[in-house]
Amino acid sequence: MPPSILRLSDGDTTVTLQTPFTVLTTSKKRKRPPMIEIPNVLQEIESAAVKFTPKNFESRSDAVFSSSGFGVGVCSVKGRKSFMEDTHTIVSSSNTDKVFFGVYDGHGGSKAAEFVAKNLHSNVLEMLDKCSDNTTTEEVVKAAFIKTDDEFLKQGLGSGTCCVTALIKGKELVVSNLGDCRAVLSRKGKADMLTNDHRASHEDERDAHLKDWVVGEPETKVLPLTEDLEYLVLASDGLWDEVGNQEAIDVVTRCMLSPKAKKVYRMKRTVKNNRKESENNEPTRPMVKTRTLNQNSNCKLESQTKLIEACRELVNLGVSRGSLDDITVMIVDLKAFQ
Repeated sequence: MPPSILRLSDGDTTVTLQTPFTVLTTSKKRKRPPMIEIPNVLQEIESAAVKFTPKNFESRSDAVFSSSGFGVGVCSVKGRKSFMEDTHTIVSSSNTDKVFFGVYDGHGGSKAAEFVAKNLHSNVLEMLDKCSDNTTTEEVVKAAFIKTDDEFLKQGLGSGTCCVTALIKGKELVVSNLGDCRAVLSRKGKADMLTNDHRASHEDERDAHLKDWVVGEPETKVLPLTEDLEYLVLASDGLWDEVGNQEAIDVVTRCMLSPKAKKVYRMKRTVKNNRKESENNEPTRPMVKTRTLNQNSNCKLESQTKLIEACRELVNLGVSRGSLDDITVMIVDLKAFQ
């Protein structure tokens, strides 16, 4: 069999090869693949992520909300999305023996968070008034969560929400959560995480695809409102992804101190840090200031304003460390309800 001639060409150079096999050739040339066009929506998301930096956080005053009431403060900041998905609730009953606090972190839109923020506390307080003496507060709260979940599903909306709530009823503190919103308690200055984060990355959450599409029953903890309970921090995961439990409690404790106590607190921290460094044979370093964007240390602030200051400092701390999520921080001064 006569050898066949194989010609290879890239447009500029032609190479001729002889081969004993028959070769079928075509005249087609390689074409440059078409350019990939990035949709405008993705371009907007990318540009928003780049522009949202701690440096210009202070100028985003339209994205910040803060408020205070008797014994409670709250601060929220919008993340990189064009709309806020976090919301919150602070409600007291007409006879003032029950107070309800809630932080809600929506996903897939804000409809679910807004619906729950508007209806959950109403269901809780109404069911508490109507329940029998044999029903525990924990059972009532769980039933109210499930009722609110059923009511929302009837709306036919596709969004969802995580939440963490606290109910003060007489001498009881009832804390509930769904998702990764978290409640951290200050007990004599020590952080006590009262909730568990519910995330798909956790081992016990990996069979979520086998469960109901929406799980409305919360994880609930009831504890007595004793004198050693100081502050309760309720916050969305935008904070907890960047700030540790004990660090958050340390910020709240420092912000709530009197001017004289603040000096003693700083001195004790300096001595403690120096002692640790000397034990580890490390050189002594000056204390590093907490990273915040807004420094405002008016020592004569009243309790409510101090709570706001603590909320803002925690929000700023999360933003300064790179959080691009919505952040909502609520701090309850439990001493005010004892």
